[in-house]
Amino acid sequence: MEQQMTFSRYKNANTLKGMIGITPNGAISFISELYSGSVSDKELFIRSKLMDRLERNDVVMGDKGFLVSKELEEIGCKLYQPIFLQDKIQLNFSEMASNCQLSNKRVTVERAISRVKMYNYFEGPLSYNSLHNA
Repeated sequence: MEQQMTFSRYKNANTLKGMIGITPNGAISFISELYSGSVSDKELFIRSKLMDRLERNDVVMGDKGFLVSKELEEIGCKLYQPIFLQDKIQLNFSEMASNCQLSNKRVTVERAISRVKMYNYFEGPLSYNSLHNA
């Protein structure tokens, strides 16, 4: 039963999810526990207790599926996400400029994530006994 909770049909394997926080200068400031790969990003965000570490006016960056703006607003923080076309043919100049700025900041995030991946800590099988939170 527990192993079923970690199974991903998309990856055809058992998976775990975690969340990391990264400062504007690229330092890793938060690492959550690992949870079942089937948990939603919103649920992972709430369970990770990252919100407890945020201060009023902090900004969180997330992709299109990161649906936590309401939770962040309740604690005085803001969610920055790329602007997507939806029903438009193209973005206006302001939207393009905003996306460009966000993309530049996203590079810092991607570099930090690549440092975590570089050590291959999460590659390959993990001992089932070490997964008490999943």
